[in-house]
Amino acid sequence: MGGIAAAVLLGIAAGAATSDSTRAMARQEKFLYLLRSYPQRPPRDTLGQVEQLVQQGDFPDHDRAEAWLGSAWLALQERQAARRWFERVARDHPGSVWVERSWLGLGDAAAQEREMGRVSEQSTLTLRERQRWAWTAGGVALVIVGLLAASLGRHRPLRLWPLPAEARIVLPVLAVLALLSVRQDPAPRAAILELCMGAAFLVTLSGLRLRAASPRGAARALHAAGTLAALGALAYVAVYRGELVGMVLETLRAGPG
Repeated sequence: MGGIAAAVLLGIAAGAATSDSTRAMARQEKFLYLLRSYPQRPPRDTLGQVEQLVQQGDFPDHDRAEAWLGSAWLALQERQAARRWFERVARDHPGSVWVERSWLGLGDAAAQEREMGRVSEQSTLTLRERQRWAWTAGGVALVIVGLLAASLGRHRPLRLWPLPAEARIVLPVLAVLALLSVRQDPAPRAAILELCMGAAFLVTLSGLRLRAASPRGAARALHAAGTLAALGALAYVAVYRGELVGMVLETLRAGPG
């Protein structure tokens, strides 16, 4: 009787071992299939399926699967997930050839973080520099407007109508630009509208002062240069407020796309 019971137990144990081996091989085959078909689906879908296989139990390439998960997450810039899987390789499979490769992966993750920190620092410095330029440009525009207004105020009586020739030429063009901006995205539209309104005011003020003072020679050239400088400063402020400086610089560098 005891011999029969022992035989039954051995048979059950052998069957269980065979079943475990069969499931392990099934997981192995599915892992290899997922690697081969990786380009055929979104990366995160494959990663999710491989993670499920690893959690379900052991199979011949279990250590490789953990290391692969670390590399795949790292390629997706998910450094925290990548680090977690790289560290798990050494914990679950000490002595595996994939442990040393996981160390390299950890080094790559650290290098990426350092690079991202450097890029972030450079971006911060660039943004601060652009902000300083915007404040300077705004100050230049205000000073020139103040000088034009003060000079105009000294010539009385003021004659506001008819509008100066410069305004009669430029204002219709600015109105058309303002209308066309309605079809643009919010940020460019806001920048264009700010520029059009500021330019309309500046050109009108400049024309009134020019008509009232009637400068000649160098004084007239200085007046024109100051007006152009104020327009340029105003344009930079509008582009900066619309967060379009980078796009404008890239367009100037590479040309219209």
